[in-house]
Amino acid sequence: MMTGVGRHNLLVITASMVLVTLISINVSAEERFTIENSADWEITVIDNSTSLQSDNSSAFAGDLIQLSIEISNGDTTAGHDEWRFFTEVDGQTTPELTGFLEGTESTVIVNISFGPLPEGVLRLIFSIDSTQQNESLTLLVEPNPLNLTAASSSEIALIGEPVHVGDSLTASILVHNQGQNPESVSLLISSDGLEQIQGESISINPGSSREVSATFSPSSPGSMNLDWKVYSSNGGVARELNGSTVIEVLEPQSIQLVVDTLDWNLENGLNSEISLYLSEGRSREVEIEVSILDQTIESTLQSFQITMDPGRRQLNLDFGNPTADSLIFRARPISWIADEEIEIKTNLISPNLELVVSSEGVVAAPVIGESVNIPFTLINNGNTQTLPGEVRVVRNSDWMILDTIPTYSINPGGSFSGEFTIEEWPDSKVVDVHIIWLTSGVTESLLLEIETYSDNNAEAELPFDIMAAIYGTVTGLVLVMFILVMYRTVSESVEDTGKSRFNRIREARGEKKKSAAVQKREIPCPECDQRLHIPNSHSGAVKCPACTSRFIVDPIPSDGVGSIPEEDISENQSESHMLQLPKQISARSMDDLLSCPSCHQTLKIPINKRPVKARCPACRSEFLAEFGDA
Repeated sequence: MMTGVGRHNLLVITASMVLVTLISINVSAEERFTIENSADWEITVIDNSTSLQSDNSSAFAGDLIQLSIEISNGDTTAGHDEWRFFTEVDGQTTPELTGFLEGTESTVIVNISFGPLPEGVLRLIFSIDSTQQNESLTLLVEPNPLNLTAASSSEIALIGEPVHVGDSLTASILVHNQGQNPESVSLLISSDGLEQIQGESISINPGSSREVSATFSPSSPGSMNLDWKVYSSNGGVARELNGSTVIEVLEPQSIQLVVDTLDWNLENGLNSEISLYLSEGRSREVEIEVSILDQTIESTLQSFQITMDPGRRQLNLDFGNPTADSLIFRARPISWIADEEIEIKTNLISPNLELVVSSEGVVAAPVIGESVNIPFTLINNGNTQTLPGEVRVVRNSDWMILDTIPTYSINPGGSFSGEFTIEEWPDSKVVDVHIIWLTSGVTESLLLEIETYSDNNAEAELPFDIMAAIYGTVTGLVLVMFILVMYRTVSESVEDTGKSRFNRIREARGEKKKSAAVQKREIPCPECDQRLHIPNSHSGAVKCPACTSRFIVDPIPSDGVGSIPEEDISENQSESHMLQLPKQISARSMDDLLSCPSCHQTLKIPINKRPVKARCPACRSEFLAEFGDA
């Protein structure tokens, strides 16, 4: 029998043998066979059409592959092992090829032949069965025939970087047609957050190269993986004409608008100075729009486009003198996306003038013919500065300007004081004068009634300017005499001797009055065609109440002795048209004051009442007052 010591020794020996066996198996599994690096594999491409080695630099669809792989054996005593080989393209695998590795050789060469090759990216996988050790190699299989290749770089060019959200980015690549026929080519763009985009189809003739491109707009910021490939409906596109790239999409740029100044005055109108700020990034096209709001009605004053670089852009804007309550500024991006659109509304206060003319009159009653000073004060109670102008003192009876003083601009709440000097006081008991302030297209006046100094022992004086009255009377008499002479010259011709109203047999006065009271005739005014009802017995001048024109008419006697036939009446009426006064002259001015065309006396005739017939109080001349340049 075996003792305890013997059994113990037997167990030790058995355990040692098992351990050695396990170690031997582990060395065989992990350290025995080693596959060489896939980059060192020997690949021979066989042209399937000739069964000869291909001269092409790459494999084409339909070619055959002869692959030679070197396996190193670390233990030549451990026996053989098994290898496996298969290919993978577009996620699909081919059936496995297997073989044995001879364990007695330190170096084992494995030769594998397979084909024909499919077009695409082919992955070659070689592994050892016992250890699952494997190596792989990627092989690009070009289409057959290969018509389209990269003309230069096989990478796309991106035009438009740096790109912000919403910007247009163009990818392009130069493609060469080495085939025998024209090819229609386009570029396809795809991404995780972007639907596939196909660029414009470009036709490339054989032997030519053209740029193929596609444009897209990123919709979100951050890193964007962009996949691209060149597409032709006829195929034949080289595998190098596809790939992927990563682009960085930036946040949208921001634009700010600041109204620096806003001023509205009578001299310069409404003007503003604004500043635009563009954040870092690309230069941008911006539309500036300025509108006014008048009682809820909006209208555009200005609209224009500018090109902005990142940073500040200052603009000076002039708007004239609009009728508006508010001003609205807007800044809009053109063909790009901003983080927000800008709109600023500003309330407006239009310039307003409240003019006041004041005067205490003269200190003492003026003496006829002597110099007189009249102090005055001009006050601006409005909200804007007045423009330079002038202030006049004008005699009310004939609107003669007695003195004029220029005025400078007066600020709101400010005043201007001065003193008129009248060198020779008029000969009148009471003289009415107007102090007239002309500024900024506005007129303000003050009427003063000044009594002339009078001696109690002196003779009574008339309450008006005696010289002006005499001049007017003389002028009126001369005008009347001239009219009578003209009338007599025309009406008392030799042929009409005995037919004149002075030579006719007249009816009894009572009968004439009785007939005239009931009989009238209708005569049109030769100047304005107003229909006038004139007694048949009236002879002489007639004044039209509508246009104040004067003309001469003859009477129409009653039936009986001295009656005039109807044809003679029409002749007399025609003659009355010929005997009307000469057409009156006219005068024009751009303000309320104008000069008499006869004596050049300054008169005041409001513009809003023109055109109107006017009479000069000095020379009694009548003329038509109109608005316009003199």
